[in-house]
Amino acid sequence: MYTIKRAAELTGISVATLRAWERRYGVVSPQRSDGGYRLYGPEDVRALAIMNSLVNEGWSAREAAAETLRRLSGRDSGGRESSTGRDGRDGRDGRGSRVAPLRPGARYQSEDAEAFVRAAERLDSASATAVLDARFALGTFEHVVDDWLMPTLKLVGEEWAHGRLTVAGEHLVSYAVQRRLAAAYEAASGRVDGPTLLIGLPPGSRHELGLLAFAVAARRAGFATVYVGADLPAEDWVRAIEARRAAGIVMAVPRDIDITAAQDIVDTIGRTHPEVVIGLGGSQQNEINGPCVHLGHSITVAVGEMTRRLRIPA
Repeated sequence: MYTIKRAAELTGISVATLRAWERRYGVVSPQRSDGGYRLYGPEDVRALAIMNSLVNEGWSAREAAAETLRRLSGRDSGGRESSTGRDGRDGRDGRGSRVAPLRPGARYQSEDAEAFVRAAERLDSASATAVLDARFALGTFEHVVDDWLMPTLKLVGEEWAHGRLTVAGEHLVSYAVQRRLAAAYEAASGRVDGPTLLIGLPPGSRHELGLLAFAVAARRAGFATVYVGADLPAEDWVRAIEARRAAGIVMAVPRDIDITAAQDIVDTIGRTHPEVVIGLGGSQQNEINGPCVHLGHSITVAVGEMTRRLRIPA
């Protein structure tokens, strides 16, 4: 069982929104501890993740709640029982083997993406690592990240939200990716004379994979990178800028609940160090205003934009 704080972290939904969705739409009915605190089970987290995904796609909250409850009931849009059955379990093939359901219209970018999802489904760390080894052997780091890794991680998140993957499976493959990116970061050789770039996340945010991939590409491009990682308060951003005389920072804003903290950092740095170039990535980057550059969703484009603005010496 998960506390409301942990459920918010797992789903990327603010605590206030969790309470509102429970109260207004009844999409979940968490249990209560002896002390009266909400406790969320795996199915509650799954329901919230599905609803959040629909809202992010443009559904109204009311419509998203109704669709979430319909999906969880095991019925298709025509009211027929789905292949998962009333109890939400997967169907079986003719040999009695488990068959994980695919979302309507779900498509895999490649056989390797499907293999990666299957590794998550089986909690098979060795297979996940083997897939990563194979993919990164097929092209440049930047090409593999933009064209395969990030779309595949999005697919992993969707299959978790749909219920095909457990939280454990999603965490297992995420950690495999984190190990791979951390090794690539250490192997990349930044330039001593390159502009110093701080790279990190706002306080409360821990979704590092896209940001770590950017850090690798930035280091490969010649930046003197300082990867400050997750959960960094605004005052520590300022101290790090001053300690390393940074020319720029890049910060990810991956969730809606990260917006307020990220805006505070942008405002603080813009006020105290207006000469510093502030680059933003992540799905919520366009929600931030002020003296900042929205870098988009490609690490190749993002590194190119920061290179142009900070003029890495030839």
